[in-house]
Amino acid sequence: MKIGKRILLGLVSVCALFLGIIYFWGYKFNIYLVPPSPQKYVRVALKNMDELGLFTDSKEWVETKKKTIEETSHAKNYAETIPFLQKAIKVAGGKHSFIEHEEDISKRSITKYIKPKAEIEGNTLILTIPEFTGNDSQASDYANFLESSLHKNNYNGVIVDLRGNRGGDLSPMVLGLSPLLPDGTLFTYVDKSSHSKPVELQNGEINSGGSSTKISDNKKIKKAPIAVLIDNNTGSSGELTALCFKGIPNVKFLGSDSAGYTSANQTVYLYDGSTLQITSAFVKDRTNNIYKNFPISPDIQTNNAKRSAIEWIKSQIK
Repeated sequence: MKIGKRILLGLVSVCALFLGIIYFWGYKFNIYLVPPSPQKYVRVALKNMDELGLFTDSKEWVETKKKTIEETSHAKNYAETIPFLQKAIKVAGGKHSFIEHEEDISKRSITKYIKPKAEIEGNTLILTIPEFTGNDSQASDYANFLESSLHKNNYNGVIVDLRGNRGGDLSPMVLGLSPLLPDGTLFTYVDKSSHSKPVELQNGEINSGGSSTKISDNKKIKKAPIAVLIDNNTGSSGELTALCFKGIPNVKFLGSDSAGYTSANQTVYLYDGSTLQITSAFVKDRTNNIYKNFPISPDIQTNNAKRSAIEWIKSQIK
C-alpha cells in the first residue's frame, strides 16, 4: 500500500512539474493549458520580440512595450491586437520584421511558381533569377534548371540577373548558382549579442535551413567573368543571394542600390496560427563588411545594367 502511495505521489509530482513547465514556458513552443486571453497573447508576442529583436536594447522599445500593453488592455479578441503588435514589431526588429496572418500564409503557399530563365546573347549566358516561393519539388526544379544551364551551355561570361527578386527561399537560388561559387562560407549571420552563424556551401549543399534541395552536378565552372545585376526591388533573400558573390575576384555588381533588407528573420508561431517574422540577425559578407538592413551598392551604377554587363564581360575576355 505504501509503495502504491509513493508511486501515486510520484506521478502527481511529475504531472505537477509538467503542468508548471507548460504554464511558465509553454509559450516558447506555442503550447497552452487553456487558450490565452488577448492580453496574454500580446504579452507572449512582446516577450518573443524582446528576446529575438535586434533593437530591443533601446529606450524606444521599453516605451513601446508599455504602450502596446496599455493599448490592448481592453481587446476582446486576437485580431484587435494585431495593428498594435505590427507597430511594436517594427520597433523591436526594424523594417524587415512583420506579422503574417494565417490567411496570408495560406495564400503564400499557393503563390504561382516562377521558373528561372536562361538565354545566350553573344557569348554571354544570362540567368534570370526570380524570387522563389514553392514546394520541395519546385525548389528542386528551380535549382537544377540553373545548374544544368550553367553546365550545358557554351559561354565566356555569366550574367546573374537578380533585379526584381524580392526574396523567398534562399536555398534553391544559391544551390542553382553554386557551380559559380567557391565552397566555404558564403556569408555570416550576426545577432545582437555578436554571435555568428556562417552559411556554408559544401559539396552542393548549404546549411541555410531552407528547402532540402539537391542539385545533379556540383562541379565548379571554369573561371569566367560574372556580372551580378541588382536594383531597388532586389530584397531579402534576393540580396543575400547577391552577397554570396561579394569578394569573388571575377565578379562585378551592376545596376542600382538594392532594397536594403539585408538581414535574417526568425519565425515564431502564435496561438491563432499567425506568425511573427522577427529580424534577429544582420549579415556579414566574406569581406567582413556588415550589412544592417543597408542596401548593396553596385560597383557600376547604370540604368542599363544588362547592356553594361555584356560590355564589361567582353572587356574581361582575353
